[in-house]
Amino acid sequence: MCGFAGFCRLEANANIGDMHLLQSMAGKIAHRGPDDQGIWLDKQLDVGLANRRLAIIDLSPSGHMPMHNNRGSLVISYNGEIYNYRQLRGELEALGYEFHSDSDTETILHGYTAWGVKIFDKLDGFFAFALFDRERNELLLVRDRIGVKPLYFTMQGGFLSFASEIKALWELPWMRQDLSPQALYHYLTFMVTPAPYTLFQGVYKLPAGYYLRLDAQRQITYHEWYDVLKQIPTITPVEFSDTRACVERIGSLLIESTKKRMIADVPVGAFLSGGLDSSLNVALMARFVPKVKTFTISFADGPEHDELAWARLVAQRFETEHHEITITEKDAADFFESMVYHLDEPLADCVCIPFYFVSKLARDMGVKVVQVGEGADELFFGYPVYAQHANLSENWWKPAQRVVPAFMRKPFGKAASMVFKKRPHYADLIDNWALGRSHFWSGAVAFSEKQKELILAGKSLGSIEHDPVVAAIYPGLRQEFDSYAIIDYHRRRLFEARPNADLGQEILYLELKHRLPELLLMRADKMSMAAGVEAREPFLDHRLIEFAFQISLQTKYQQNTTKYLLKQVAQGILPDVIINRRKQGFGAPTMRWFERGDFFPQYYSKVASANAQGARFFKTTQPKLETTYRAAPAQYAVQRWVLQNLWATWP
Repeated sequence: MCGFAGFCRLEANANIGDMHLLQSMAGKIAHRGPDDQGIWLDKQLDVGLANRRLAIIDLSPSGHMPMHNNRGSLVISYNGEIYNYRQLRGELEALGYEFHSDSDTETILHGYTAWGVKIFDKLDGFFAFALFDRERNELLLVRDRIGVKPLYFTMQGGFLSFASEIKALWELPWMRQDLSPQALYHYLTFMVTPAPYTLFQGVYKLPAGYYLRLDAQRQITYHEWYDVLKQIPTITPVEFSDTRACVERIGSLLIESTKKRMIADVPVGAFLSGGLDSSLNVALMARFVPKVKTFTISFADGPEHDELAWARLVAQRFETEHHEITITEKDAADFFESMVYHLDEPLADCVCIPFYFVSKLARDMGVKVVQVGEGADELFFGYPVYAQHANLSENWWKPAQRVVPAFMRKPFGKAASMVFKKRPHYADLIDNWALGRSHFWSGAVAFSEKQKELILAGKSLGSIEHDPVVAAIYPGLRQEFDSYAIIDYHRRRLFEARPNADLGQEILYLELKHRLPELLLMRADKMSMAAGVEAREPFLDHRLIEFAFQISLQTKYQQNTTKYLLKQVAQGILPDVIINRRKQGFGAPTMRWFERGDFFPQYYSKVASANAQGARFFKTTQPKLETTYRAAPAQYAVQRWVLQNLWATWP
């Protein structure tokens, strides 16, 4: 786990990069790699790499980055872990390659020499890296299958510049900080900007499973090297409807996934909430180490989020070395400024707060690597909102489409939406039905299209400027002020490949393409890295994802029970009280802070003094927005960032 940044000149008349710029970029991401720093610059080609290292595998100086191959023809800056690096090393040594370290990084260098871009398919792990081929004068930027690690890039100032975090890019003199109105529009829907957008015009994030190639003629192309649809049969085999077979296979895949994520030359711990996912993770880890180090967080002023008793039960059951931290509203408020800084662009999820503090607890206890439960709900139909959509589809959506002819749906929908004019969420739902759109957009939607009409009333977003980079990455994506365009693009790809995909597969595919990499995994990466900790996700092993994707919805969602299969896997491993407890979710008492009014006025006063224009806007729109906070209480992050940083420059 590390952080990297760099640049490569695109235009002959562009300014020349230097070591000072690379050092400044590295300084901005020092938290990602407190153990070592490396800088490399080829003045002739005007390409440079900066690296900050968090030493996990091969703690010696041999793992220093940027790393070169034996001939010096390749150089890499890398962020992540490759779990099968020893197996790949054996294959490469048999081909005659010599290794000078025990790091997984060197495996990528020799693997690229041997197999070219096919090495990506061989890598079992999570990663983002920049690899420069000095002989071919080519640069590759690569992001892992699921998007565990972020990777940002831009072509401003005649350079291709890139970094693990956007803040490093601002150290370059050719960078501009212009708002992207279209990205902001989508952000208000999804609580995070969907790839390849960021909130900054001309700054992009490489989607999960993609790589960028810059060739010797300085032409940039984008390639999707992984998609779950390409890895599975078009027709799902019948055994994926067999509950017992699915439970057995999921169990074995989870054991394998957990075991490989124990690979490290430093202690490995686990976050433990006492819920099904984290408890099962700890139980499986306990098979491979004598005393798992576990970490739990609670809130002094949030009893509704207190899971200490459940976590202690699991810790006692598996005899873990258990650690706890309790934070207050003041702790959260004091961290708020740092949270915004580390996120780079707003990510309106209250889990950022506890995720940071429990990561810091792990680091303070000497643990650099933790296993976390992200992905379990998405793979195994675990959220109540998924069940709501399944019931909506069967009981209302599909029957209504059968009864109402297609030519009557639009006028019927228009009339019905007028009835629900004061309830924009329902009006949007009816609009989607009438227009033939999906009722599921994401597991986390903050503001619907009609709610955004209220928020943006009197504010001009301007006209859409066609973005050729977005078009090159996602050909056919409609670039307009309509967030369904994002959903529609991925849905079309799904149903072109699998015309008979069921709702469970549709939900999982959409989550894999957006919410998982850009919200859940982004918050996990940014908050754990802010504390100098590597987070690993055993539920997001690509083999487990590919298996889970093929399981039918009726097999995943039985007896009106969410996460049915995972609960069956846990039988005999976890106490029944843990398996059957009501889902609570990892969160923070943000609504309590809002209602009590202690935290929010402090934050609002800062905004008011810093940006009078933003304060006036907030004062006039607050009543309209308060009701929407109920669905996404962490929208204080939206307001803080938007008001202070955006509204002053938005016409």
